[in-house]
Order: sequence, then structure tokens, then C-alpha cells
Amino acid sequence: MSKFKGGEWLLFGAVWLACTLLVTAQWGVSEYRRLQDGFELAAHQAYAGVARRLDQNESVLSAIDALLLSREPFDAAAVGAFSREMLPRYQQLYAIQFLRNVSADNRVVFLREMEQRFGETFYIRDFDVVGRRSWQPAPVRAQSLVVSMIEPDLPAASPVYGYDVLGDAYFAPELRRAISGGQKVSSRPFELYDGGGRAYLLMQPLFRDSESPGRQRLAGMAVLVVFCDRLLQLPVDASLSNNLDLALLAKEGGHELLYERLHRVAEHDWWPVVTRLEAKLPLNSEAQPFVLGVAQDVRVSDLALLPLLLRELLLTLLLAAAGLIYSQRMALRRQRSLADEELFLQSERASVTLNAIHDGVVILRQDRNIEMANPMALRLVEMPAEEVLGQPCHEVFRLLGELASEFAEDPIGECFRTGLPVELQERMQLTTARGKVHFVEGGVAPLLSRDGVLIGVVCALRDMGPLRQRTAEALEASETRVKEHLEKLSHVARLHTMGEMASGIAHELNQPLTAISNYCQAAMQMLEGVDDAPPQVHSALKLAVAQAGRAGEIIKRLRALVSKRAIETRLIDINQVVGNCMFLAEYDLRERGIEVVQLLSGYSIPVMADSIQLEQVVLNLLSNAMDALKDEPPMKRHVIIHTRREGRKGILEVRDTGRGITPDLLEVLFHPFFSTKPHGMGLGLSICQTIVEQYGGLISAENIPASGACFRIELPLALQAERQLS
Repeated sequence: MSKFKGGEWLLFGAVWLACTLLVTAQWGVSEYRRLQDGFELAAHQAYAGVARRLDQNESVLSAIDALLLSREPFDAAAVGAFSREMLPRYQQLYAIQFLRNVSADNRVVFLREMEQRFGETFYIRDFDVVGRRSWQPAPVRAQSLVVSMIEPDLPAASPVYGYDVLGDAYFAPELRRAISGGQKVSSRPFELYDGGGRAYLLMQPLFRDSESPGRQRLAGMAVLVVFCDRLLQLPVDASLSNNLDLALLAKEGGHELLYERLHRVAEHDWWPVVTRLEAKLPLNSEAQPFVLGVAQDVRVSDLALLPLLLRELLLTLLLAAAGLIYSQRMALRRQRSLADEELFLQSERASVTLNAIHDGVVILRQDRNIEMANPMALRLVEMPAEEVLGQPCHEVFRLLGELASEFAEDPIGECFRTGLPVELQERMQLTTARGKVHFVEGGVAPLLSRDGVLIGVVCALRDMGPLRQRTAEALEASETRVKEHLEKLSHVARLHTMGEMASGIAHELNQPLTAISNYCQAAMQMLEGVDDAPPQVHSALKLAVAQAGRAGEIIKRLRALVSKRAIETRLIDINQVVGNCMFLAEYDLRERGIEVVQLLSGYSIPVMADSIQLEQVVLNLLSNAMDALKDEPPMKRHVIIHTRREGRKGILEVRDTGRGITPDLLEVLFHPFFSTKPHGMGLGLSICQTIVEQYGGLISAENIPASGACFRIELPLALQAERQLS
């Protein structure tokens, strides 16, 4: 220990202090959490006590109200007896009062009654509880609420008799709210008349039946004077902290402080305050809308850190001598090992990165000889490493611009000259020593020493030949796929068109052929009763009936032939069908200046159908929408495609912002050979209906007010097939 240097002793002291502070901090956090848990428990206990007293206040007031309602007229003796029984039970009740409703009509009668009661001249007076606080005669008012009963009836309270509480602007708003609502209402706190502290009024209006049927009159107001300090007094409980600060706050208006009760000063209060714990607990009383504020100062002495510090100091001193030497040696060994490991990892990462990337990287020394070339660079110059490393750069490859019309400096030479990064020009050619040319891109960057001296350059080269070839192949494959897809769509469209035409022609021709056959048979029946009828006429009519039947049979066979198309259904996603159609129709939509809004479902919409046939339906609807928007101004050309699930159905809607479809056309819109276009065949929507219905679906059209037409396709969801595939 005597061989320790000053720096080592300083390190020992720092380690000891750090460990002590860490343990102390952890202990302090633990103690703080303990104190916080205790504070939350004490706060809820205090909350329960205050909430119970608020319930007691309302219960007492309800009992007084029930007592007064059962007695007519006002029975002061019964109320006084009840009040004298209740006041000793509930410490928070300062007094119980009754405010008599005095109007201008019964003012004289009221004054006479009170003069007989007190044996002297009685006055109705004002006090101004938050102003001048002096008694003044009250003017005659249309309505007054006058104190006519006080319990306990002490001599010090005699000046309060005759106090017009409704005439005091401080109490008037709450009194009027109680009268209009008929419910219990509390006032804001105020200083008591005799200087005994702060209190508030809890008031309940008393109504009596009036002479007018169905109406009630206000008899007065039962009032509890609640002492704020006793309301917040903590119960005597050994488990409850006695250093809690309690406060009554207004529930509305930003939690205004109404009254605060601070704990008594204890012996340990001279310790510094570490933090202050606070909680605001809303009280569940509509009549007394208060928030209970609970706070507690956490002092250093509360954390009980002194025994911990002494124990940690002793333990640290015992272990310091052996631990310091060992930790220093291990720290040096770890630092050396970490430095070696970091150096190895950096070298390994650089090597793996250079070998894995698809860019050729060549490092040149200051004499322009090649110091390093990664595998991609060796493949680019088509030479082995032993023929490249240490050789001058210009003997391995050269960088030249394609079709250069004037002298251009070599990018490598420019980087050596300027010491700045150089980006290769577009279509730069790399010529190898064996005469092969590659198109490359990339750049040349300077390699600087720690002092900022140029010691070489790094060339990053990417061969663009394979990329161009892959791009061309991908483009050719994409064009082939699109061409095959369009051919399938065209083939299916021709088959459907031929089928719809055959069905329509058969339907239209069968009716006149049937009529011809019926007319001929009727003519033959009429000729049977004519004796001089020429036999040639009967034979001709018979031949006409036979030929009409033969023509009908030919049409029936033709219709059956074109309708026998094989339907190959598979599990497809309606969202994918919409994506395919948008790819195919993108050019036409852009040329016509139409904006498409795709509101596709976030979930897949699986159906059993043929993708090509459904694409034909969607493309047909898109084509109709584009035709409907051709006469609209450019800013109003919009098509909305909406897909979603509704129960067990998949929904696809195609809407446009055109002029819509007239009501008379909606009924015949899907009929074969009906078209609103001058040169249309009238088979498009009929084909769409046939395709959708063959998969158990439904297609319909409607007008959206002020938004054009909407075509709606409903198909049954293939949820079971989707679950099997997943």
C-alpha cells in the first residue's frame, strides 16, 4: 500500500465515492418508493375520512329537510332539539341554521313574530361577509332569506339573527341555484362572524304546497355551517402520518385553493426538504364539489440513510486495499484485450465488406502502385491478385470517357492533383490490360493520413454491363407478360361477345319463328272446314310450319354450342384484380386526364372466380366511366374504386363523377343490344352481368346524388378456401 502513487490513491477515492453514492442512491430510491407508498395510503385514508364527513353533512341536512316537511307550520323547537342531538356527534358541524323566506308581502308579519320572540325591536340586516363586515339595516327587498334559527343558540351568535343571506352578493348565486334546482348546494368558504376560522354553508331549500294547485312556494332554507378546519382534521390513528398537509380545492375553475390545513411542526422539521409529495383526489359529492389536496414534505431524516452510510463506509475500507490492486491490474488487462479485439474486428469488418460488395475497390499508394484490390476488382480487370498488387495502375487498367471530343484528365490523376473526391462521368469506360472494355460508374476518393497528408486514393468501380443486361431482360419479360395477359383478355372478350350475340339473336328470332308457326297452323285449321280449298295451299302451309320448326332447332343448337364454355375457377383476390386492371388502363386514364382514387380494403377479399373474366368486367366498367367523363371539365374527371367486405360478400364499386344515368335507362341498362352509344353493340354490360352471375354474384347500377353513377359488384366470399390455403 505504501508504494501507491498519488494518482492511484485518487482513483481509489473516486471508486469508493462512486460506489458509496451508487448504493446510497439505490437505497434512497427504495426509501423514496416506500415513503411514496405510505403517502398514497395515508392520502386515501384521509380521503375516506373527509368523504365520510361530507356524506354525514348531506345526511344531516336531508334529515332536517324530512323533519321540516313533516311539520306544518315551521316547528323551531323540533328542529332545535334535533340539531342539539346531531351537533355533538359530528365535529365538523359548526352550527345549524334556518333561513326564513321573507317577501315584501309577509315582511311585517315576520318582523312582528320575531319581536315577540326576542322581546325587542327586530331588524333585517346586511353584513357583507367578504367586504366591510359590519351590520347595516337592510332595505325592503322583493325576497329575502333571513336567519331565524341558530343552533347552538349562544349569546355570541345573537347578532346573526335577522341576517339577510340572500342579500349578500357572496352567497346570492349559490342560494338562487339551490332555489331553482331544488337540490343541496354549498357556498364558497368564508370567515366566521366571531373570528373562529373558515367555514362554508351547505343549503337545502324547503318547499310547501301553495294555494295555487300544482305549484309550491319556498318556505325557507335549511343550512349547515361546516367548519373547514374540523372537516380536514385527521383521525387519531397510529398508522396515519401526522405530517400531511390537507387542502380543499374547487373542483372547477383550475382547482382554486379554498382552505388549507397544515400539519403541526415536529422536532425533525429542521431537516432539509428533499421533495414534496402531492395528490389531488376529487370528492364524489355533487352538493359539495371539492377536490381534496394532500401533500407531504419528504425530508432527509425520513430516508434513514445514516446507518447505511456508516455500514457502507466500513465495508468499503475493509475491501479497498485488496480490491484496488486487483481492479487496476484487471482493468489494464481488459483494456489491452479490448483494444486488440477492436482492432481485429475493424480489420475483419473491412475485409468482409470489401469481399462481399459488388463494387470493385482498388487502393493506390502515393506512387500510384496498387496496394489492394478486392475480388470484384480482380474480376473486373480479369487478372489474378499476384499480377495486380504492386503494379502501376496504368499497366492494369485505364479510365476513359466514351466519345470524348477533347482532352480530359484521368480521374485518378485529378484526385491525386486536387486531393478532392472525383465522381466518374456518365458512361465511363474501363479498359483492361488485355483490351477488354467495361462501362463503369463510381468515384475516386483521397486517402489521408492523421496529419491530413495525401497518402493514396481509393477507386470504387461498378460494372454496369450486367445491370444493363438484367434491366433489358426484365423489361422484355414484363412486356411479354403484359402482351399475353392482353391476349387472354381479348380472347375471353370475343368469346363472351359471340355468346351474348348468339343468345340475343336466338332470343329475338325465336319469337317471330314461333309466331309464323302458330299463324300457319291456325290457317291450316281454318282451311279444314272449306270444301273448295286448294290442296296446294294446305301443303304450302304445312311446309312453312316444318321449316319454321327447323329454323328454331338450328338456332337452339347454335345457342347451345356457343354457351358451352368451360369455367375454370380458382381462389383470387379482388384487390389483385383491381391492381391488374389499373396497370392495363393506366395509359388511357392518363391520356384522358382522369384521376383514379383507390379505396381498397386493408384485408384480402377472396372469391372463387376466373381472374381474366373479372378483369374483363372491371375494364368494361372503367371504359364506361371514361366515356361518361369525356365531356366533363378536367378538374371534375374522377373515378373512385372501392373494395370492402360486407358479411359473407365481397363488394367492388366503380364510381364516376359524370352526369349519371337517367332513371328510365336504369331499368334496361343490362339488356342485350341496348346501348346509349351511337355505334355501340349493347353487349358490354350484358356480358358483365353474365360473368358476375355465373359466379353466384350480383351486379347493379345506381345514381349517386351530385356524384355521377356507381356500378356495384357483389360476390360470395371464399373464406373456407382461404383458410385451407393459409
